[in-house]
Amino acid sequence: MVSSGDNVRRTYLGISNSYGWDPAYFEYVGKRNPVNSCDIDGLPFNYRSPGFHMDVNASGLTIGPEFSTSGDPRFICGNSPFITEPELPTNAYYRLFARKFTFLVQGGFDGWDIYREWRTNEDRFQLGASGYLAGAYPSSRYPTATGDGIFKRIVVQNNTQDFANTDYYAYLLGILTFANPEATNINVFASASIDYVNNSNLVEEAIDMIQYSRADSVYICTTPDYRMYTPDASNSLDIIYSQEAVDNLDNTGIDSNYTATYYPWILTRDTVNNTQIYLPPTGEVCRNLALTDNISFPWFASAGYTRGLVNSIKARQKLTQTDRDTLYQGRINPIATFSDVGTVIWGNKTLQVADTALNRLNVRRLLLQARKLISAVAVRLLFEQNDQIVRQQFLDSVNPILDSIRRDRGLYDFRVTVSSSPEDLDRNTLTGKIYLKPTKALEFIDIEFFITPTGASFENI
Repeated sequence: MVSSGDNVRRTYLGISNSYGWDPAYFEYVGKRNPVNSCDIDGLPFNYRSPGFHMDVNASGLTIGPEFSTSGDPRFICGNSPFITEPELPTNAYYRLFARKFTFLVQGGFDGWDIYREWRTNEDRFQLGASGYLAGAYPSSRYPTATGDGIFKRIVVQNNTQDFANTDYYAYLLGILTFANPEATNINVFASASIDYVNNSNLVEEAIDMIQYSRADSVYICTTPDYRMYTPDASNSLDIIYSQEAVDNLDNTGIDSNYTATYYPWILTRDTVNNTQIYLPPTGEVCRNLALTDNISFPWFASAGYTRGLVNSIKARQKLTQTDRDTLYQGRINPIATFSDVGTVIWGNKTLQVADTALNRLNVRRLLLQARKLISAVAVRLLFEQNDQIVRQQFLDSVNPILDSIRRDRGLYDFRVTVSSSPEDLDRNTLTGKIYLKPTKALEFIDIEFFITPTGASFENI
C-alpha cells in the first residue's frame, strides 16, 4: 500500500508488514484448526489474509456473507484508480516505475498444499484412487469423489491427461516435460525422491518416458531401504534388508535395460542445516556417470575404484559379500563399503531380466551414444537423392564413428550394411543394419593358486 509520503521508486504494492499476512504462506506448518469450535458454512478456516490490489476502487469489494464480518474490504489498495491507463501526472501510476507489485505464491496447481500434513505423491493420490476421492469434485468421470479439490485437463506431448493438485501430478507433469528429445537434450534422468515401492506408477511413467518417448537416455531410479512407521509417533525406521529389497523389485515387474537402481542409501552432510541426513545414492550415481563421460567414455562402467567412489560419510548398511551377491543377482547395484576407500558403487547392471549384453549399464550407454552420434550425421542426408551415392555417403559417415569407438575400447568389432532393394527405393527409404560386438566390463576375477614341489621347474608349467 502506498501512502503520500512514500518514495514510489522504492515502494512496492502488495504484501505489507503493516497489515500482516498469514505466515503459513511462507512455510509448511501442518493443518490448522479453525478459530471457532465449528467451521462456517463447512469451510476449513474462517479467516483469510487480506488481499492486495493496485486500484483504490477495489476497496469497495466485500468479503461476502460466508465470513463473520460482512462488508469488510477484501483488498488493501493503493491510493489511485487504475482501471484504465492513467493520463494525468498526478496519478500515482502515471509513471511505469510506480507499477510494481509483490505477492506470495501459495496453494494453486503446483502439487503442494501448505495445509497438508504429509506428501501426496503415492499411487493412491491419483484421481479416482482412495487417497484422492476426497480431493476431486464429483463428476461423471469420478462419481465417487467427495469434493474439496479440483482437477484439470492438460495437453502434454499431444496427449490429454487429467491432473489434480496433489504431489503425484506435480511429479508426473515434471516427468512428462522431458518426453520430447528434440526439446530437451539429456542422457541421464533421475528421480531420487520417488521409489518403485511407494511411487510405483510414477516410476513406471518415468521408465515409459525414457524407454519409448526418448530412447536416448538412461533412468536412475530409487530403491527404498527403509519403511517409515509411527506406532507411537516416534518416527522409527524399519530397515529393508538386501533380500527384501530384491523381492520388492521383483514384485514390481519392472524389466527395462534403460533403467538402473542402487542400494543402500548413504549418509551425507547437510551443510545448510548443519546436520547429517540419509539420502538415496542416486545423486552420487549421476555424478559418477558424468565423471565417466569426462575422464573416459560412456561405454566405461561407472563403478569401482576409478569411476565409482561415493562422497558420503557411510552407507546405511555395510554390505557383506553375501549381501552384494544377493543384490547383484537381483539386478540391484550394491553400494559397497571398504576400509581403504569408503563407499563405492559396486555394480553395473540394468533392470533387464534377461541375461544378455544389455543387462549391463555400460553397454546400454554405448548403444545410446552410438545412436546419438550416428543420428546426427544421418539426418544430414535426408532429402538428398536416394541413390547409390547417398548410400556410400552414409557408410562413409557411420564407419569412422564406430571405428573411433572401437579404438577407444568400446567395441571388439562392428559391421555396417545398407540395402539397395527396389522396395526401399520406392518407399523413399534407406535401410541400414549395424552389427556390434560391445566390449564388456570386467566384473569377476578368478585366480587359482597352486602349490608345487620345491624342485619343480616353472618352465614345465
